[in-house]
Amino acid sequence: MRLIDPAYTLSDNQKILQVVDNVERIYREGENEKATQMIFSDIGTPKSKEEGFDVYNELKDLLVDRGIPKEAIAFVHDANTDDKKNSLSRKVNSGEVRILMASTEKGGTGLNVQSRMKAVHHLDVPWRPSDVGRILRTFKIKKNVEVTDNGKDNF
Repeated sequence: MRLIDPAYTLSDNQKILQVVDNVERIYREGENEKATQMIFSDIGTPKSKEEGFDVYNELKDLLVDRGIPKEAIAFVHDANTDDKKNSLSRKVNSGEVRILMASTEKGGTGLNVQSRMKAVHHLDVPWRPSDVGRILRTFKIKKNVEVTDNGKDNF
């Protein structure tokens, strides 16, 4: 709602807080093996503070407020060159960056960050079935992943 009305306040039952709860829990559980996670959102992509509210920075701020180091969180949108994208991929696959936020377009096909991936969170539903399931890949270090089936919502 805050994408439409910036005055709208954050309430306990909002999806964004459910995502933060899940991401924090999985982050803590995966501490020893440096398990990684992706958060996909095609709406509310990163903006400057002057441009107003965006989902990515809100999520990052909420996660940092819960004690997750800001250095462990990255936006794929900041990797705007091939060198930066390769560097980001290495950081995620090594567990240096443990939470990666991306749009379906920027974080989908061609971005290989699945080595330590434990969970993928879709804030909004992608339009194409091929854009779902980026965590289920071969040659992964992290073999046990969390998958929700038969849910009533996309989250």
